[in-house]
Amino acid sequence: MQQNEESTVSRKVPRNLFPWIAIGAIAALVVIVIIIQSFRPIVAPQPTAPMRYPRVHLTIKSNVGGAEVYLNGQQKTVTSDSRREAKLLNLGRKTHEILLKKQGYTDRREMVEITGITPSQTVKIDMHPGEVQAPTE
Repeated sequence: MQQNEESTVSRKVPRNLFPWIAIGAIAALVVIVIIIQSFRPIVAPQPTAPMRYPRVHLTIKSNVGGAEVYLNGQQKTVTSDSRREAKLLNLGRKTHEILLKKQGYTDRREMVEITGITPSQTVKIDMHPGEVQAPTE
């Protein structure tokens, strides 16, 4: 009978192995969860609204150099003689009135909407030679 008792005692799992068994089970569970989640499709987050720039730089290109540039009724700058363009900086997002004037040319007025979608916008405003008026006496 003593031999039978001894064989059952030797078959018991030592108590110091239980923490290792628990750690192994947890590690296996973590690996299984990682593998399962790797099969999920990755969905990119969708932007809620397009980004808008609060201030925009406007480049005005023309076929005439030296034209006076008016923004909403106020003279701001003159188109350059060499590049035939002018820059208006830090315009707010709204519709602005741009007026080009030069002696010997017909004034050109354009409404330009600043959208803020890009940090800068360009508008082309060509001027046409006007009728020369004789001075009145």
